[in-house]
Amino acid sequence: MHKFLKLSFLILTFFLTIQNQAKSLDGLYFSERLPTENGYLILGIEIFTEKGKSFYNAQELRFQNSRGFEEVLFVGKITEEGNEILLVPEACQIRATETWGKKMALLRRFDCDHIELRLDLLPSGKFVLSESLLGTKKEVVLPFVLDHSVGNPVAVRFEAGGMTTEGIWGFHLNGLGGKNPGWTWNPSKRTWEPFQGYKTGEGLEFYRWKRTFSN
Repeated sequence: MHKFLKLSFLILTFFLTIQNQAKSLDGLYFSERLPTENGYLILGIEIFTEKGKSFYNAQELRFQNSRGFEEVLFVGKITEEGNEILLVPEACQIRATETWGKKMALLRRFDCDHIELRLDLLPSGKFVLSESLLGTKKEVVLPFVLDHSVGNPVAVRFEAGGMTTEGIWGFHLNGLGGKNPGWTWNPSKRTWEPFQGYKTGEGLEFYRWKRTFSN
């Protein structure tokens, strides 16, 4: 009887560990603003679970001096091979605009189901993606991990050349209509706090809205 209870406890612990590991991936992951040869990029990944399966939306904002702004979008599923976490895209597209603030137009869709992106956890505790969405950067560190419910509008705010004002860019945003966000992400406390004005200074800041508004 004692051996049976011990075995049952080990099996239960094993399954709970697997469930917790899967759940722990859910959230928003962002890179720093990374310099490129002709500009910069910011990469974000939204990971969520539906009916026991993991999916993701990945976005990459790119600025090039000669071309303006592009937004690369991947959607797909997450699979595991051994200890590796693989992001397999099922649909991909690029949108673009010459001037920040104008609505981005669809530039092209492309086949991407042959691509696999690997998500790893570094000894430092930070996540790293094997490469950016178009392969411009290798081993992209994702130091920002935010608590998130899928579908909620969340954006990163940053200052960058090529803009007349600070950029606000992120997930599930369909214009802001001049509305302020409802919450600010506190990275030290790892929690969302009521919005009390945009912060100033270097580095990225993250904000969440109740909903989005069309401009």
